[in-house]
Amino acid sequence: MLMIIKFKERLYDKISLIKERNCYNSDISSLFEHGIFSVRFLSKVSRKDLYTLNGISGAKIEKIYKLVKKVIPLGFTTLYKILKRHSTFCIGLLNKNINNVLKGLSIGKIGGIETKEITEIFGESKSGKTQFCHIISVSILISDYEDFVQKKVIYIDTDGSFKPERIIEISKYYGVNRNSLTKNIFYAKAFHSEHQMQLLISAASITTYANVKLIIVDSCTTLFRTDFTGRGELFQRQVLLGKFLRNLKRLSEEFNLAILVTNQIVCSNLDNFLLGNNIKAIGGNIMAHMTDTKLMLKKCSNEIKTLKVISSIKCPENIIKFRITQKGFDTSLK
Repeated sequence: MLMIIKFKERLYDKISLIKERNCYNSDISSLFEHGIFSVRFLSKVSRKDLYTLNGISGAKIEKIYKLVKKVIPLGFTTLYKILKRHSTFCIGLLNKNINNVLKGLSIGKIGGIETKEITEIFGESKSGKTQFCHIISVSILISDYEDFVQKKVIYIDTDGSFKPERIIEISKYYGVNRNSLTKNIFYAKAFHSEHQMQLLISAASITTYANVKLIIVDSCTTLFRTDFTGRGELFQRQVLLGKFLRNLKRLSEEFNLAILVTNQIVCSNLDNFLLGNNIKAIGGNIMAHMTDTKLMLKKCSNEIKTLKVISSIKCPENIIKFRITQKGFDTSLK
């Protein structure tokens, strides 16, 4: 099982380091089952969370915890070192105008969805959220933003709205090899919130040995809303949602990949909905604080839609009109 670490041995500390300190294969397997595949990732797990792992004794956990603190010191560093290792890139949306809206203050980048960040896109039904996911899935496979190694996409579908035919349709306009397309997108359908959490562990496993640069969750909140209903279960729902988003963030930072999650909306009353006022993304403060860039899609007349930057750490508030065509986004509106 340790062989899956070999692919990224230069970038990520092998989990086998702890095996050299009287930890057995069963201990390694327990870490793998909980989505911990590298010492660097393990260093970011709290002692409290380690004690929840099944199959590892308390004494062994203390030994692992002390060892990891020595191998990966999590203390202060200088701005110079931070800038040196802060190598992110953007995944474009096959449209220069939309990329420019999302470029913001980034220098030397094409604009789009940036790695090491969680980008949330929300909107009403049929506003284009899943289309957005399909388009960016093709975009990353036809670009060479980082290196020559084929990039891969992980797509977690909770709504059942994934359409492989649509992805193939978009790819034909850009000459993407079908064989390459079908082998570089990993898809899974989540059926309940617990399954969604388990799929994230599987995604971490794939990311360890494959060059995954984009993880899509469409939609992030649907199953949490249906599995936990009413105010009595609100706290538990928000805690699990927070853990899910936190683990997504860890993956994005550990492997320099982009995270795109879609979300639904809620409105306090029908009048405000018709006027376009008081529309909020679902998930409350958990979603608001855990996402780096927040985008809103809205339907307008005659198949025209708008993409608006609501909040971002890099982009000013902005808005652009577009329509969705067979080849993706079209911003050349007349």
